[in-house]
Amino acid sequence: MCVQHGCSRTPLTLVLPADLNAWLSTGGEDGSKGFLAGSWPQHWPVHYAGSERDHRLSWAGLIRIDDVTFEFLGAPLSGDPSFADEQKSARQVAFEYTATRSIFTFEAAGVRFNATFLSPVTPEDLARQSLPFSYLTVDVSIEAASRHSIAVYTDISGEWASGENAELMWSYKNASHVGIHSVSRKEQVQFGESAEQAEWGQAVYATDLRAGVFAGTGHALSLRREFLQNGRLSSKHDTEYRKVQDRQPVFGFSVKMSKSQPSATFSIGHIRDPYVNFVTPEGQLDLSGLWTTRHSHYTDALSCFQSAWSAAFDEARKFDEKVRRDARRASGDNYAALAELSVRQAFATFELTTGVSEDWEEDKNGVMAHLKEISSNGDMTTVDVIFPLHPLLLYTNPKLLSLLLEPLLRYTHSGLYPNRWPVHDLGRYPNATGYNEGNDEPMPVEEAGNMLWMALAYYQLTKDAVWVEKHYELFKQWTAFLLNDGLVPDEQLSTDDFAGTLSNQTNLAVKAIVGIGAMGRLAHALGRLTDQIHYRSAAEAFATEWQRMAITDQGGVRHAKLSYQDEDSWGTLYNLFGDRVLNLKLFSRDVYRNQGAWYRTQLEKYGLPLDSRHKWAKSDWAVFAAACAVDSQGRDLLLDPLVDYLKAGKVDAPLPDLYETPSADFPGRGLDWPIYFIARPVVGGHFALLALEKLNEANDVDEDPFRG
Repeated sequence: MCVQHGCSRTPLTLVLPADLNAWLSTGGEDGSKGFLAGSWPQHWPVHYAGSERDHRLSWAGLIRIDDVTFEFLGAPLSGDPSFADEQKSARQVAFEYTATRSIFTFEAAGVRFNATFLSPVTPEDLARQSLPFSYLTVDVSIEAASRHSIAVYTDISGEWASGENAELMWSYKNASHVGIHSVSRKEQVQFGESAEQAEWGQAVYATDLRAGVFAGTGHALSLRREFLQNGRLSSKHDTEYRKVQDRQPVFGFSVKMSKSQPSATFSIGHIRDPYVNFVTPEGQLDLSGLWTTRHSHYTDALSCFQSAWSAAFDEARKFDEKVRRDARRASGDNYAALAELSVRQAFATFELTTGVSEDWEEDKNGVMAHLKEISSNGDMTTVDVIFPLHPLLLYTNPKLLSLLLEPLLRYTHSGLYPNRWPVHDLGRYPNATGYNEGNDEPMPVEEAGNMLWMALAYYQLTKDAVWVEKHYELFKQWTAFLLNDGLVPDEQLSTDDFAGTLSNQTNLAVKAIVGIGAMGRLAHALGRLTDQIHYRSAAEAFATEWQRMAITDQGGVRHAKLSYQDEDSWGTLYNLFGDRVLNLKLFSRDVYRNQGAWYRTQLEKYGLPLDSRHKWAKSDWAVFAAACAVDSQGRDLLLDPLVDYLKAGKVDAPLPDLYETPSADFPGRGLDWPIYFIARPVVGGHFALLALEKLNEANDVDEDPFRG
């Protein structure tokens, strides 16, 4: 599977959900075009014109083969004039990505070797999933290790510890046969961020200690020169603490390859404690990473992670094979390419912590998950961002969905939030300070529909009636709001808030109807038959009335308007997916068929625009719409342009979900209103087809009533 020269940066490692991940720039005019050597990895943000830094995360890799040294990771030689006479780069001959790995293959001095970046995805093991570490493995064949003298050098810089030119401190220690570099700000800024990086905690870099392994700390120029000259480090450590860019301090290892050990594996990460602070009636509560319930210290956690790399690779291969197999079955190679590219980006946006007890203290036996609305504004646990993410969670482990909803539900149960509808978010990451005045971003119909939709999806896959009972009265409150305000929504924002407010939104009304219908099914789950009949009847009546107000005949094809009052408008009716995936059967098959026919008339070169106001597309909603197609041809007409968009390589950013369909560029780029939606959790919505399969199975839908 290979779309590496697409618009998304190539994922290298996603080491800390929400605060730090590394990408290889591939697209745009200045991108590396997918070549690992010669360009530094970067954090997710786009390099905006006039910004103070380029978000570089210096990570260097050199390989020495029979006394000749080649660059393969970053630009430690080609980026420094001091090495002008020694600049040699390994030749990249292949690249492949999977759901969890990016695999680069090189040739140098007649030797072929791989550099594999692995970010484990273990959704069934929550404590392991909470570990903020990733792997880099460099391997050669046993034959090559036997015939040649081969050594590998890698280092990281202080840029991994701070988003600014901060004063650093560092240390090196041995723990359980693992060497560990640790680097942090000298003055910690708890719960503070700079350039989208955490300014507390420490970056860590580790490898197994064995014969032929040497560690070193020092000025980047000196440490790399030492490896060039000697093929190894001398285990000297610079202890003159200084700023990130003052004689750039780096933290490295050299590893001698052998016939018995023809590979070297490094662990990289950023560790914090506490992770987030959470609003309670008793004040703000600090919550630790879930990994702290299994490991007493970060060195223990990192040592265990490093020691488990072989098993982690085996598990990753199985997970990768499952994702690829399932996605290909659902809709072929193009869909598999999109799904695989989305996994690490989505999992890198939320993190797992300890929970909150009933008396508002930290509960070490409990679990919560917290999401960062990356790039759009940094909000914490945003409902309408969890919503497009949730298909991936349904596919991997629906428990993760309930854990992301837990902070929102617990905050609402506290009585601190005054509105009748769900809170939009909980604050600015990592500070869940809440909105006790009710002054959050107003998306009342959107968020109420989202919460009820996701609640039913979770129940249908888990049959967790205890969870439904716990939150039932809250669900009823939100449903009562939708009964009053959902069919004809007042002027307000939807999740597509970048497009502005609009009254009488037809797609938003569909979400309200789906939410009411979902409440009927939740009532049925608890045997509340009176509620079930009431909500089901209301949803059916609303669906009938919606069709009377929403459908128009424009250009000879019946379709939904963008808003009831605008006969010449249209929109992507992606919320119809709720009716289908939850098996509610509220809308007729004609609505599905007519929408699909209309979409065919509106397709642009790189996909289906979101609505008639702009030529913008949202990739997650395109897949939602594809999951509503009545035949495979209609489905693929919506999916295939998404891969064309990736291959176009017009933008230099991690998989943007919002783009211009005629050009595959950012909306408004070159003007004074560009919109950069990059590296966001919403790519989890690309798993809509696989979530549909799981829920069809759970709901005993043997033959899809909307297909054929």
